[in-house]
Amino acid sequence: PGPVATDIVPIEARAAPEQSERVLEDLPIGRIGRVDEVAPSAVFLASDDSTYYVGQTLGPNGGDVML
Repeated sequence: PGPVATDIVPIEARAAPEQSERVLEDLPIGRIGRVDEVAPSAVFLASDDSTYYVGQTLGPNGGDVML
């Protein structure tokens, strides 16, 4: 996934504030993701509902990578 707000994110942001600002500027959605937005993708991929997903990319990334 793209950048996700976790307990470690504030530590990284304080260590490199310029880089953190750049990350936000580069994301079309304009913010980092929340765990509750990314977790359903992981749960889906771990479930029997995803058995036909073979060799695919599922990218919850706030538009960081658009094809």
